[in-house]
Formats: sequence, C-alpha cells, structure tokens
Amino acid sequence: MRGVRLTLSVAVCGAAVSISTPAFAEQSTDEVEKVTYEDDVKPIFRQHCLSCHNQGDAAGGLALDSFTAMMEGGGSGEVVYDDGDVQGSRLWQLVNHDDTPVMPPNQDKIAAEQLEVIRSWLELGALENSGSKVKVEKKKNALAMASSSGGKPEGEAAMPESVPQQVPVVTERASAVTAIGASPWAPLVAVAGQQQIVLYHAESSELLGVLPFPEGIPHSLRFSRDGAYLIAGGGEHAVKGIVAVYDVKTGERVATVGDEYDVVFGGDVNDTMNRVALGGPQKMLRIFDATDGELLFDIKKHTDWIYSVAYSPDGVLVASADRSGGLHVWEAETGRLYLDLTGHKGAINSLAWRDDSNVLASAGDDGSVKLWDMHEGKLVKSVNAHNGGAMSVRFDHDGRFVTAGKDKRARLWDPSGNKVRDFEPMGEAVLQVAITHDASRVVYGDWTGAVLMTSVEDPKDKTPLAANPPPIPVRIEEIKTTLASIRSDLSPLKEELDRQNGELAKVRKPLTDTESQIATLRDQAGAAEKKADEQAESAKRLAAELPELTRASRDSHDQVIAARLAAGDGADAAESVAAAETALAEQLTKLAEQRRRRVSLEASVAESRKLAATKLAEAEELKKKLPSLKDAVAKAESQVAEAKAAHDRLARQLSDTEAKIEKLVAEIR
Repeated sequence: MRGVRLTLSVAVCGAAVSISTPAFAEQSTDEVEKVTYEDDVKPIFRQHCLSCHNQGDAAGGLALDSFTAMMEGGGSGEVVYDDGDVQGSRLWQLVNHDDTPVMPPNQDKIAAEQLEVIRSWLELGALENSGSKVKVEKKKNALAMASSSGGKPEGEAAMPESVPQQVPVVTERASAVTAIGASPWAPLVAVAGQQQIVLYHAESSELLGVLPFPEGIPHSLRFSRDGAYLIAGGGEHAVKGIVAVYDVKTGERVATVGDEYDVVFGGDVNDTMNRVALGGPQKMLRIFDATDGELLFDIKKHTDWIYSVAYSPDGVLVASADRSGGLHVWEAETGRLYLDLTGHKGAINSLAWRDDSNVLASAGDDGSVKLWDMHEGKLVKSVNAHNGGAMSVRFDHDGRFVTAGKDKRARLWDPSGNKVRDFEPMGEAVLQVAITHDASRVVYGDWTGAVLMTSVEDPKDKTPLAANPPPIPVRIEEIKTTLASIRSDLSPLKEELDRQNGELAKVRKPLTDTESQIATLRDQAGAAEKKADEQAESAKRLAAELPELTRASRDSHDQVIAARLAAGDGADAAESVAAAETALAEQLTKLAEQRRRRVSLEASVAESRKLAATKLAEAEELKKKLPSLKDAVAKAESQVAEAKAAHDRLARQLSDTEAKIEKLVAEIR
C-alpha cells in the first residue's frame, strides 16, 4: 500500500492533483503498485456501506459487494468509471460530501485515510484485483499548466487572497526556526513551523494565511522567480521527505514531488517551474520533472547530508551543498557537473544566488560567507560573517546580502562584502534570515523559535512574528479585545473631530462675514461709480446744449432791442416789444435752468465718486484683516484634517478588524 500512502500525503494538504513519486515515475503504468477493489476498497465498503448496498438489499438499486454489480451502477446510472475521472464519479461525490445525499447516511464522513484509498483507486482506473492492468496513464499535476515569468511579474505581484487561517498544529511554544522565505516582488514573508507554513504581510505584520505541511517540518522555503508560488522542502526524519509547491494567492498545494525516506533539507524549482531539485540525508541530489513527478537525475557525488539546494535565477545551473563542506554546481538541463567549489572548512548551511546568476553565496559552519564567480569558477570574496558559524544567506535585488549566524546576530552586507549594519541580537543562534522584496525589512529567527521582522534603516524598529500562531478561537478573542480598544479610542476621536469642526465654523464665520462686507462695499463703490458716470454723461450733454441756448438767448435779446427801436407809441408796438421781451425771458430762464442742472449734476458726480472712493477705502481696510482670518481658518482646517485623518484611520482599522473576525468565524463554521 506504499502507493496509497504517498497519495494520502498529497490530499491531506489540499492538493488538487495526484503526484507521482520517484518509484512511480520510473515504472510503467503496468508496474505501478495497485490499489484494487478486492484488496483495498471492498474492506472500506464492508465497514460503511454493505449493510445497505448489497446484492440482497440493494438500496437505490446499487450493490457494492460485487465488483460487477458496482460497475453496473444503480437506479440513477453508473457511479464509478474506469477512466480515472475521480470528480465525475457519483460514488466519490457522495462519499466525499461534494453532493447529496451524503454517504454513508447518518454517520460521520469516512476517514480521510480511507477516502484517499478510494481516490487512488478511482485515479488508477477502478481496478478489480491484483491481476487487473492499469489503464489510466500517469497524470500531470496543476503545475504543468502553471507558468513563471522568471522575473518581475507584469501588474500586481501575487499576495494571499483566499488562503485559510486554520492552524493545523497548536503548540505551547515554537520549535527552532527551520526556514524563512520572502517573496521577491511582494510584501510577503513565509515562516516555517510545525506541520505548517505561516504567511505574514511584510509591512503590517498581519497574518495572511496558514499553509498545512502535514509531512512534518519545512526546512526550505523559496518563492518562484515571479513570486506566484512558494516551494517548501521538508518532512520528518527517517520517515518521509518531499517538496511541495503552493499557489500564493489561494494557498492550494499544486504539486508534491519526491518520496524521500528521510527529510528534505533543500528544495527549489527552476525559472520555468518544470524542474524540482531536492536533497537531504540520503546524500543524493535528485532532479524531477515538476509537472508529473518523473525522476530525471539521481546524482550521487555528495558524501554527506545535503543541506541546501538552489537553482540559479536564469535556470541554467543548480547548486547543492552538504554537511562536510562539499559544494557542487551542476548544469540544470543535463545534470553534468559544472563546478566543484572547495574552500569551506565545515558544513555549508545555506546557498543563495545573486539576481544576475553570476555569483553564488554560501554560508558555512566555519563562520564564513563565500561569494563564488560562476564564469571563472573561483572565489571572489570570503567574508568572516559570524563567529561560531554562518547559518543562512540571502541576496536582495541590488546585490546586497543578509546573513544569520550562531553569534545570535543577523547582518547586512554591501555587494562587495563590507558590513553595513548589525541587527538586534536574539536569545540564541540565529538560524534563518530573509530580506523583503524592497529591501526595507529583514526577517530572522533563532533556535528558540523566536522570529523578528526589523526595519533595515532603524534596526530598533522590530516586530515579532509567531511561527506557531494560536488557533482561530484564541485569535478571535485577541482580536475582539483589540476591537473593543479601537471602539473605545474611536469615540473620543469622533468627539474631537466634532469639536474641531465646531471651532472651524466659529473661525470661518468672521472670514465669511468680512469677505461678504468687502464684496458689499465693492458693489456699493461700483454702483456709485456707475451713477457718477451716468451723471457725468448727463452733465456733458447739458454742457453741449448750453451754446445753443446762449445763442437763442442772444437772438431773443436782439429781437427785444429791435422791437424797441421799431416801436412807436401805439398799442401794437407795445405788444410787439412785450412779446419779444417775453421770449427773451423764457430763453434766459431756460439757459439758467440748464446751467443750474449742469452744476447740480457735476456736484452729484463729485459726490458719487467720493462715495465710491470711500467704499473702496473701507473695503481695502477690511481686506487687511483677511490674512489673519484666513490663517485662523487654515489652522482650524488643518486641525480638522488631522482629527479626521486620525478618526478615519481608526475607523478603517475597526472595519479591517471586524472583517478579520468575520473571516476567522467563517473558517470555523
């Protein structure tokens, strides 16, 4: 039943597909260790199903106590197919509770181990007995359809979107930190724990999800070159070792490769994600086809446990290092030895490639971190990094690198190997280190299980991360406490915001009133100027008429004189003189009135212009108050903005915290 056990290790972790083991990959489909109806499945049916589904009492017309009867199906048709289609099998849909009526009725779901036996049996084509031949060809896993750009992705880098947060194993304290990984393009950090990998936001330290690793403890965590996948190598000593590949967005395990009889210490995928390399205590560097699990190379050169395995970013080379100081670089496509690098005087604990694939870094128990040139195959720089031993090394995108060591320190170095700074020491030897995608934070963990995320610019700015987070109910209670605190803090912030808005209204009114007064005065000045212009125009017209009136008056005067000279003593003469004098008087009166009106209008123009000038002067005087009033308003607006920002930040935090609780509660349900 070894084949069944291997399939089970995949499915418990939520794998979407069946992955072939090395032994499986080297065998033809006729040589695969079989899962059969008679030997493996019928005993499960006998325990759960045959009391109702037997040939004597076939509920629903379905009998499961005979292979022939079972393959014929029941009243609703066939329930099992021999084409390897697990999801299409009606039997699987009911026993896996994917559809109703769930089977067996009125009982708990069949144990996961037994479900995996049924799944394996269906995948192999529903074999009857040990003499049956496997018809179903080896299937490729979901990774066969995955692609990797081998570098920075277009658009948003992958971040967890629907990764579960259930904690598979709850421990009183964390074990020694065995692996830490950082996404190359996103604020995402992965921390290895007991049967789990915990994902954290590299900026907020928020727990984003927990990936189950039931095979044991992950000893190697690396992200794909585009950050879309997380590659975990690990297992349990003297029991099992594998490399698992997870989709970062969903947390789904898309591939499980390898079947070591001991733990995997180092595992990695190449740039196109079609190769997986792994190594461990068995001293063999094994390279698999990542899409179907087929073993491609089984390289036997190391003389001791392999501690680290790493593909170059361009996928051309793969490096492996062991406990006795052996460091080898291989041609990735052929498995041929490319370089045999000597220089470490003890175990090599960690390997890392620079982005350009030209430099390989190795960290060893001799305390050194060595930089190797891949073109000339020689040592470029040996850095005395940590007294007692260097345990881990990782590059950033600029060629700087971080290291961790037994001297309880993590350190940052420039590309030439000069120390940039030390980070805060830990309680025990620092075993693992990583640097975030933007090189702003370093994450490191020690022998006691403590993990710190610290700012590169300010090492004292640090946040602890839990490798063994508490279970969801405990986290919900912790979040509820935080929620109560946020709500308590939010109330005074709301009061302060209201108060600041009130103060703003108070200081804004004088400004508004003053601006209104200035506008009114300017309107009045404008009206006065307009009136003055109109009056001036009228005075101008009157002035233009005066010469004509003056001439008319003179003519009338001349007529009076003429009438007087021509007049005799008669009544007619007197009447003629009187008429001429009357006409003269009328002209003179009219001329005088015209002159009076012009003088009056000119006086009004002067008065109107004076009024306009007065109003403008008053407006200008008021205008002098505006800067101080505006400053007061600006200050009040700034205070309102600060109060609102503080309120809104806490309100968003409240909303986010409530959303976290809802998500965690939904997972429990």
